[in-house]
Amino acid sequence: MKKIKIWFNHWFTTAYHLIYLMKKNHPEFYLIGTSTNPQAMYQFACDEFLSEPDQISETDYLDFCLKFCQEHEISVFVPRRFLKYISENSGRFTEIGVKLFADTNPELAEILDDKIKTYEFFKTDFPELIPEYDLTYSLEEFRNSYEILKQKHSRICYKLAQDEGARSFRVLDETTESMKALLNPPNTKIHPETAYKILSQYDFSVPVLIMPYLDGMEISADCLRTPSGTIVIPRYKTGGRFAEIRFDSELICLCEKMAGQMQIAMPFNIQFRKYRNKLYLLEINPRMSGGLQLSCEGAGINIPEIAVSQLLGITQNWSYPEQKKIICAHLETPVIFPSIS
Repeated sequence: MKKIKIWFNHWFTTAYHLIYLMKKNHPEFYLIGTSTNPQAMYQFACDEFLSEPDQISETDYLDFCLKFCQEHEISVFVPRRFLKYISENSGRFTEIGVKLFADTNPELAEILDDKIKTYEFFKTDFPELIPEYDLTYSLEEFRNSYEILKQKHSRICYKLAQDEGARSFRVLDETTESMKALLNPPNTKIHPETAYKILSQYDFSVPVLIMPYLDGMEISADCLRTPSGTIVIPRYKTGGRFAEIRFDSELICLCEKMAGQMQIAMPFNIQFRKYRNKLYLLEINPRMSGGLQLSCEGAGINIPEIAVSQLLGITQNWSYPEQKKIICAHLETPVIFPSIS
């Protein structure tokens, strides 16, 4: 049996589950993983695991990827690190016979990489999904926006307009320096004055988005366009150790319409949040989400397998389960690492 070599470069920890889903019905798939972290958990789902350079520029990393694909006879490359830059240079991989498991529309990638551009992209057709927001380019603008917004909303939050994994996300909370905060665990809340102090040292090269904190339930919809229609698996983050998959026809229809507007070829994730009983768009990730395994295992629809099969020219049938609501526990993978001296 001829091996089909699939490469995951430096990914999130949850790549363990994505790799497992991709290859569990395909003994011909040979999964190679690389990471800058020698203890990356997803190495235990791979058939082969290697290191990759840590401190490196985009252009040098692209050269590394091209060379790696040729030396290891890679058929499919599933990038995460430098995803946008690799996608922009997809033609370089096509030239050497490598199929890229990523959307290769650079204009769309530019839009989805920026939250404001994403909002502007959908504002005409889906104005009801866009929350109130302000884009600030200086500390003074940030202060003014906060003072205005807090008159209408109980909680305000901010993040950089270009961000990944919500690293810059903070909730402005004036009680964080009061006595009742003594026993509160560390979280994303920050006192406005502390935020001002931090932002006074920032050059606003990437503007800061400030908006009401959408405090309702988060909904993460994992999607994939296929010849028989768009797969949409809405995962409701109910908190704790469980999530709920709810096949709400209105939400599925909405995601299908948004998918049609974007035309993303590979798996993608649409994140919504409710606020005052209304649904708002948070962001769209043009890649497999960190919780995709929950959607796939719960719904019985293997999105990574279907997507890679499509990339290889094979169409797979799929269907929604009869159940309209499925409760699934978060998947954890215990791993015993060898002793490190």
